[in-house]
Amino acid sequence: MIMNARNMAPFKECVDKLNIDKVWFKGYTEFELNIHINKFIQETDYDNYFLAPDDLLIKKHHFELLERKLQYHDIVTGWGVWRQNYTWTTIYKQNRLYTYSQGPALPLFKKHYNLVKTYEVDSLPDEIETAFTGWFFTGAKRQVWLEYPYQTLAVHDYQPGASTDLHWSKRILEDKKYKQICIKDAKVTHISYIGKDYLDLKFDIKEIKHEQAITKRVN
Repeated sequence: MIMNARNMAPFKECVDKLNIDKVWFKGYTEFELNIHINKFIQETDYDNYFLAPDDLLIKKHHFELLERKLQYHDIVTGWGVWRQNYTWTTIYKQNRLYTYSQGPALPLFKKHYNLVKTYEVDSLPDEIETAFTGWFFTGAKRQVWLEYPYQTLAVHDYQPGASTDLHWSKRILEDKKYKQICIKDAKVTHISYIGKDYLDLKFDIKEIKHEQAITKRVN
């Protein structure tokens, strides 16, 4: 499942190499996807579903590693940095995520607590329990998505605070029913820079495009 409001050629080239079924949610805001992502999961019957935004690059063998690990865990995710010039990663080692509201204009959140820095990753085990996935090619079994549907932090479409990754991870963390397992070898590149994010988002043309994986015929 791909949240796709930009036209980044490197991302498309990366995803085209993944031989899996894909659904592109083109031109939708995160708030609009409250309906469409959950509807897609409810109306299809895959064992597992992965979710990623369109500013992440993953190598094919790293994604295949996440697929294999999802056979043994309920939730898996890759990891990366918040911004290209940050040492902050998306791996959080804590037992709570903190959010607060600034009124109707902008729901805000606090999540920069006990996060792992890039120079600390090598010392971690191969599989890390994280409090936050960041949608870094986050995969979960279908039942998990049904129990914890995609949901924005904002409750109205005019509010800019979406934070679906935070909202999802926070609910998982609080209930303590499932663990969010980050796979250390599944490093993801985040094409993101302070001051340049979200300048090229396009919401004028909306389309949901379902692509089937290419299967090889065995003679």
